[in-house]
Amino acid sequence: MDNNYHNLGNSLQESGRFDEAVAAYKKAIELNPNFSWSYHSLGDVLLKLEKWEEAVAAYKKAVELNPYFSWSYHNLGDALLKLRQWEEAAVAYRCEIALKSDFAWSFCNLGDALTKLKQWDEAIATYLKAIEIDGDLPGSYEKLGYALRQTESDLKLVLEQYQLQITPENRDFYLQLGKNLAKYDRPKSAIIFYQMLLTKLPICASLSAELEELLQQQEKCDRALASSRATVAQKPDDCWSYYNLGAVLSHQKYWEEAAAAFFQAIEINPDLPWWFYYNLWEVFVRQNKLDEVENLCREVVAAKPEAFWPYLNLGEVLTRQGKIAEAISCYQTVSFKQSFASIISKRTGKMPVPQSDTGKMLVPQADTGKMLVPQAETGKMPVPQADTGKMLVEQNWNLKAVKVPNFIIIGSQRCGTTSLYTYLAQHPQILTPIKKEMDFFSWHFDRGIDWYLAHFPPMPSGEEFLTGEASPSYFDYREAPERLYTAFPEAKLIVLLRNPVDRAISQFYRLTDLNWEARSLDRVISDEIERLNQNPEYIIGEEPGNYLARGRYIEFIKNWRTFFPQEQLLILKSEDFYAGAATTVKQVLEFLDLPEYQLSQYQNANPGSYQPIDRSVRDRLSDYFRPYNQELEQYFGRQFDWE
Repeated sequence: MDNNYHNLGNSLQESGRFDEAVAAYKKAIELNPNFSWSYHSLGDVLLKLEKWEEAVAAYKKAVELNPYFSWSYHNLGDALLKLRQWEEAAVAYRCEIALKSDFAWSFCNLGDALTKLKQWDEAIATYLKAIEIDGDLPGSYEKLGYALRQTESDLKLVLEQYQLQITPENRDFYLQLGKNLAKYDRPKSAIIFYQMLLTKLPICASLSAELEELLQQQEKCDRALASSRATVAQKPDDCWSYYNLGAVLSHQKYWEEAAAAFFQAIEINPDLPWWFYYNLWEVFVRQNKLDEVENLCREVVAAKPEAFWPYLNLGEVLTRQGKIAEAISCYQTVSFKQSFASIISKRTGKMPVPQSDTGKMLVPQADTGKMLVPQAETGKMPVPQADTGKMLVEQNWNLKAVKVPNFIIIGSQRCGTTSLYTYLAQHPQILTPIKKEMDFFSWHFDRGIDWYLAHFPPMPSGEEFLTGEASPSYFDYREAPERLYTAFPEAKLIVLLRNPVDRAISQFYRLTDLNWEARSLDRVISDEIERLNQNPEYIIGEEPGNYLARGRYIEFIKNWRTFFPQEQLLILKSEDFYAGAATTVKQVLEFLDLPEYQLSQYQNANPGSYQPIDRSVRDRLSDYFRPYNQELEQYFGRQFDWE
């Protein structure tokens, strides 16, 4: 009879009715206070409810009643980690390991606690043990690499102290460990293992060659970091010197310093499009620095309500925090503001100026197209309210007046999309959203359609403007065609395709210039070929990569044609665009049913430059892309003449 409530708790927990399960387990404990399993199960459901302190109390009682059940110790450690009680968590995991020594996660989690306690030697040993048990444990190599970098200890002594000696029987394990550390961009840690292994295998030529490559790579990283620090010392008031330092530091996994450098860059010049630099935001997220950046952005928009980029940056901060409704308010304010400026500019050829009698800027009312002053008393743009995050402009915002995209440039990257978008934006009948690239239908679909539409301009009634965006990430994202078709089945799509050899090289040097890529070109080609051999459809997200995968155009074209008919898809050759931009723009305007419009000049909006590439590298890339190019030509019945 006493177990009825316990069994009821199990059923309720399995069905996701966690609060009711808690009540059932507590009743079971009341009736049978010496049954350890009820305390353990209560702890499990409290973990799911993220009630960490109550879970700790339940698990402690469970291990008091039954000190031989390893899972209670493991889950107790997990709850203590959530409470940042590192020492107690380490004790719990050690107790678990004493009972069950073959579970990789217990060693990995113990390593996490020891890392927080800065007990580097033992942390290294536990991470090594975790990897020895399960070489595919997520994040384990990165955590081991971090711990290795924090200590000046003799690693050989650490291994011997914790009975993890390199022997003829296990040297293959350590060799693979070194290779994986190199693969996961932990060259310093890999170097340590390679040097130690070479004491056991002094005549291993391949190992010596790999070590030499790693040493060269590390020397390059050290030079880049030293150069970036020197630039900051020479230009302490230059935001870009701090940004570049942050990029180098983040690439080398110095996260805390990277966050400080990025924050300094924004602080020096907050009125810049920082929203674009995804690596900056990823570091802020990783280091829990978003609150600080949010406060800075709010201070800036309060002090400079006429500014544009600080609102957009604030929207990006709020988006990254999951405060989507507040972010939408920011984007709407910026969209409202930009639409007015664009309409006046396209009508008069001049940017709007304040009224001479009041100094206040007139803003078009979204639902009527008439002009109004958003704040009659101040003439300033609305500022997000700290308590609600809402914009004062919302009373004049009519979401139904927002224009959905008529066209989208879907790719591909480094093929001229920025230049084409820039030229189209100058057409008298095109209004652009507040960002060129929103990456909504690829990487940010979870943010919701309202988040996406908040970037687009509200249209005064009676106006016949078109609008569109350009997100090259859509082209090679597997789910993007269906997502976009479901939302906007009548949208017209524009694709620019460049010789995939040139595209790959251009992408590589672009990311190198941004300090987002530190590997050699030969290395990135080899790494990606290996990756694609293992998983041909694997496309990396917002990070360096896809130099080869992104150039297999035929695969992505077929995916888009599954949903969109041929008449809605314009395929352009980048080389033709570069040779005659005016002709290509005319072709695009005809596709969009817009009148011809000539610009005074067609300047490359996103140029790249690099030294000539070794012929053997080009040949290697050409050989890789040749079958895909041939299939593309057969599909379209058209020659692209790429070598």
